[in-house]
Amino acid sequence: MLLLILPNAEVFKTLEARVAALLIPSEFKIDEALKAPILLDDGKELCGEAKINTYLDSLENFTKQWYACRCDMFP
Repeated sequence: MLLLILPNAEVFKTLEARVAALLIPSEFKIDEALKAPILLDDGKELCGEAKINTYLDSLENFTKQWYACRCDMFP
């Protein structure tokens, strides 16, 4: 499960939308004491919008390949 902790929901709407669009179980929290967003995923901790976006890019590619490799596509 992904946990995205944001310092400000309004400023990071796009980041929140990207996580929600992944169709991976996720949770969102606000922590106004933070200076940058944090993404937690199975022991990984990514801090900062750029690092999180790079990680989300890799997750998006993985999920696209996962759904493209369906057994029903092959005889």
